[in-house]
Amino acid sequence: MTLMGSNHTYSGRYNRRLVFDLIRSGEGISRRGLVDVTGLKPQTMSNICKDLIDRSLVVETIRLEGARGAPQKELRIRAEAGCCLGVHIDRDGLVGILCDLAGQELGRETVSASLQDPKDTMRAIAGMVQRLQSVAPDLPAWGLGVAMPTLQEAEFEHHVGPPGWDAWSRLPVAEAIEEACGLPAIIENDATAAALAELRAGRAVGLSHYVHIFAGHGLGAGIINDGVPLQGFWSNAGEIGLLTWPQELAGGGEAAGQTPFSLDELAAMLGRESREIAAPGQLDALYRQRDSVLMRWLDLNARRLRLLVSLLENILDPQTVVVGGHFPAALIDSLIDRAYPLMPSVSARGHRDMPRLCAGALGPDAAAIGAAMLPLIAHGSPDFRRLSFLRGRSQPIDFEHRFDRVAGAPADDDT
Repeated sequence: MTLMGSNHTYSGRYNRRLVFDLIRSGEGISRRGLVDVTGLKPQTMSNICKDLIDRSLVVETIRLEGARGAPQKELRIRAEAGCCLGVHIDRDGLVGILCDLAGQELGRETVSASLQDPKDTMRAIAGMVQRLQSVAPDLPAWGLGVAMPTLQEAEFEHHVGPPGWDAWSRLPVAEAIEEACGLPAIIENDATAAALAELRAGRAVGLSHYVHIFAGHGLGAGIINDGVPLQGFWSNAGEIGLLTWPQELAGGGEAAGQTPFSLDELAAMLGRESREIAAPGQLDALYRQRDSVLMRWLDLNARRLRLLVSLLENILDPQTVVVGGHFPAALIDSLIDRAYPLMPSVSARGHRDMPRLCAGALGPDAAAIGAAMLPLIAHGSPDFRRLSFLRGRSQPIDFEHRFDRVAGAPADDDT
């Protein structure tokens, strides 16, 4: 647990982040509305709003329609006040996204890179970032978020890292990317990044507790607890790919030793390369043909999913469990349909706002979208300390001041 004293300087920085985040996440809110939501005094709110407006982070507009009396003034995020970049590093290549502060996508690029040589990957990321920034050269970049598997960065008694990432073992990825790109970088687990994306712009909007199961070459879970990521003491919460399964669900034969739910497991069962079946349209074609091996894989993992959902629900008590990752929507929908009826758990209630298990809305790009959100969260959310700022670093940093676009006002004194 991180404990911070509520001194005057810290309170001022926290309140600016809080107000900015409320304005950013809505479609327009008045100062009066902000006072009602936050409980801050009107004068304090006036000072914070003036500061955000003076620094061109927020604009105040007049809403005329449907109102009697004096026109209503509303505060909105100034989307062109900056931009954020996100990169998903995966075994099949890199996906980069550029978005403005309102979350509007401005550019996207996909490139290949050799994971066997991290230096090649760094060069590819630097080139991608440069090209994406050229799409909006007048927007200051707030930083670069990176989503990737993260278990390779520590020393374990037994090997637990994802296959194909040996060269990345204990590499200070954040520092290497910052040196290559010249931007502050944040590394986050790809499942957690996807969970953040669905929380802010996808299926989980409006939720406070949910789990995102992310299936790709590996298997992970992004856990959102009270609106923020649950990281765990070692920042490894959600590594469900390391679970030990009952014998009847363990799999075997040609797929023995492969991670459940993964592309690698399916590729092994099909007798093909995972890169080959990950190519656009390949799995969709197999599903349309109702390929017998694919159907067997879906049945096996539906039974696994039924057990996994029960475990997650009884341990974490989420509002829902969302499934996403690299698989096409048709396969994820079929996997979910086959998993029903779910097992009894504390989530089996008579009245629910959404199903216990559902598909994500953002598809395979969720991790990259979540990565692009990381700099905005780091600079402008009151919960920014729940991000993994020390991940991928050999030295600690003063992240409080490195990510200070919102909190780092000209003076740290609020009335």
